[in-house]
Amino acid sequence: MYGSGFPCVKRVGVWIALLVMGATPLYAGPLFDEGRYLCGDGQYKRAVKVLKRSLEREGESDESATLLLSDCYMKVKKRYRAVSVLKGGVSRHPQSWPLYFRLGALQEEDGDLFGALDSFIEASQLRPDDPTTTFRLGMAYDGTAQIEKALERYRTLYRAGSPLAPTLLNAIQGMN
Repeated sequence: MYGSGFPCVKRVGVWIALLVMGATPLYAGPLFDEGRYLCGDGQYKRAVKVLKRSLEREGESDESATLLLSDCYMKVKKRYRAVSVLKGGVSRHPQSWPLYFRLGALQEEDGDLFGALDSFIEASQLRPDDPTTTFRLGMAYDGTAQIEKALERYRTLYRAGSPLAPTLLNAIQGMN
């Protein structure tokens, strides 16, 4: 009698476990998807909350959640939080060119020229042949009065035939 009831109890336990697991997200995928939807729908403040939970819960599987969260912070005019999120992202993902590049761009816009320089140096090491990164690094060198290094970036762009080379040269010469 006891043996015949055990399989039934065992099945009920399995069903309860499956229901609990289905109700509790095991990874941040659904939260990221919800945050992406909210951001796309213009609900930036709600998206920020969801994406922060996504990062906390998953520990972030890739840089997508960090980039989207920084976008949402920009939309709600909290640049300092966007920069902070990106700094955390590069510490978790030191091989992420998009995080370093975006961080450098925001730092440059905020007037943190040396912070931008550091970020663009990292981005350039990750993608040494990317003309946009080389250009931004050259601009950062120029902005920090490191003219010889800026000219090296100009020469790199010029040899690669990049249309960004004249723009960088004009900036270095103060003609922009």
